[in-house]
Amino acid sequence: MARVGAVFYEAFFKKPEDIIRPHPYTDAPWSDAENYDEAIPPASIDEVLDIIRSRVKKKSCDAHGISNFMFNYLPLLYWSLLLKIFNFSFNEAILPSAWSDVRMLLLAKKESICIPSQTRPISLLDVFLKVDEKLFLTRFRNILTRRGLLPDIQSGFREKFRLQTRVLLFLEQVSSMMANSSPVATVFIDFKSAFDQLWFEGCLGKLRRMGIPRAYLNWIKSWLENRRAFIEIQGRKSRWFFIQRGGPQGSIITPTIFITYHADMGDFLNYCSSFLFADDLAAVLAGRIGVRYTEQCMDLGRRLKLLCDQLEFYAILSVQPVNFLKTEALWSARAIGSPKFSITLGGNCIN
Repeated sequence: MARVGAVFYEAFFKKPEDIIRPHPYTDAPWSDAENYDEAIPPASIDEVLDIIRSRVKKKSCDAHGISNFMFNYLPLLYWSLLLKIFNFSFNEAILPSAWSDVRMLLLAKKESICIPSQTRPISLLDVFLKVDEKLFLTRFRNILTRRGLLPDIQSGFREKFRLQTRVLLFLEQVSSMMANSSPVATVFIDFKSAFDQLWFEGCLGKLRRMGIPRAYLNWIKSWLENRRAFIEIQGRKSRWFFIQRGGPQGSIITPTIFITYHADMGDFLNYCSSFLFADDLAAVLAGRIGVRYTEQCMDLGRRLKLLCDQLEFYAILSVQPVNFLKTEALWSARAIGSPKFSITLGGNCIN
């Protein structure tokens, strides 16, 4: 089964658009929510000006050579005109084509001289699109909060859900399990290029199944699609290319879209306690209580196998590959000795 899963895993992650149909995210019958026709509330000039004043006046330029620093010199009448464009984009789900142009810089993750795969692409979006994104994000978060769509186990990229609190809850969970003399296994899952792997069609399909109103879906669709970019290194620019997958790293909307897309991940991992740290996952399992330590370890090994199978299935379903090199497991026990089993995920042995 692991080999079959690995074959499907590689096949699916080569081209998301070639996924075998039907797919539950994109082809399942829809059950429209009551608020499906809810419109996006219009913005006001005061709201726009508050966003402008709060933005850091950086001098880094977008694809058209415009920066936030130039906002200091724009007259008020200019923002009155842009307000009409912002509200038009909310009503008609149409964004100016120039706003979809991206200037992309590659930042080295570790060594200053490295190959492209060891860099992090940062998207310098159109400065006016960033204002529109902020206006939309406020309204989109209101929908998520009112409908309670994000799970409590998700921390990061959310107001009032701090990562520090999630870490403390995680440590408390492991300590309480160990207090019962149970061995505890924790698998720290890292998703490969998490934001860059966002599947457009699957994301929009899942958001509709979650009950996101049509106007919001149409705006997100316009925001995701028809983006093009060029890469600039030391003043030299590449050719323009279209982006068919992933959310821009420099956008304030991308993290919220990502965690909403994966809001149901915990439902697939019912053999463990899940802790979602932004775009990472910690899955905690404990051995049975009241049996010998050897039997606890054997039971824990079987449950870990089920967990890995479920995680592999979800990764295939959501087209979100796992980074096996950075995925690791932690063994915690009051007894002396290490486990006698290995953890395999997608045909790869986890460290």
